[in-house]
Amino acid sequence: MADHPLVRMVSLMDHSPGIGQYRDMARYRVLRQKQQQMSDTAVDARIAELLERRARLREPQRRWLLDRLAHRDLPLASHDDDEIAEVARNARDGIRISEFPVTLAAAQAAREIGVEIIAGAPNIVRGGSHSGNVAVTELIAAGAVDALASDYVPAALIEAAFTAATGTGIGLPAAVAMITDRPARMARLADRGRLEAGLRADLVRLAAIGAIPVVREVWRGGARVA
Repeated sequence: MADHPLVRMVSLMDHSPGIGQYRDMARYRVLRQKQQQMSDTAVDARIAELLERRARLREPQRRWLLDRLAHRDLPLASHDDDEIAEVARNARDGIRISEFPVTLAAAQAAREIGVEIIAGAPNIVRGGSHSGNVAVTELIAAGAVDALASDYVPAALIEAAFTAATGTGIGLPAAVAMITDRPARMARLADRGRLEAGLRADLVRLAAIGAIPVVREVWRGGARVA
């Protein structure tokens, strides 16, 4: 799908045990045992298999993907950055977005070298990472988040923006920009993301029910769709 016109952004991911999101190996073992009902022996065997595969395939696959996409000049993101050195390496390879950094140090390293940062909205809504990694509110407070992504809970975006606005002190306009203007700019979608003459009229009207924002109406390209 590398040449398909609908491919507008690419993220390079590595979900190996002991790496990135799963850098806490003890937590990874518990997760596998709980989700897949695996014995200790089976978990050990699976971890060994995945790490052997990573050692053999990660570098050639990474290089192949970067070379395969070079002619497209797409926005490239890394995923679950946990080390400062890896953030710097990614930037040298043209990867200018850090998606879901799992440590404050990695996020701050990205910020220092001008790499944009995406964080997960569900992390904010649930009050922290389900994998035991850094809380997104901590990253926002440190000035180390540009945009929020829905990740595994699409409905989390709006609630996360409102929670971030009050919980981190950045204010509602800046928080809403994290789910509208900033993601559009990252994806190079210049026709949307802001209320501005000449842009698409994509609008959402909300009502606050206590502390929870509830969607009341939606317009897409100026036409009401919900």
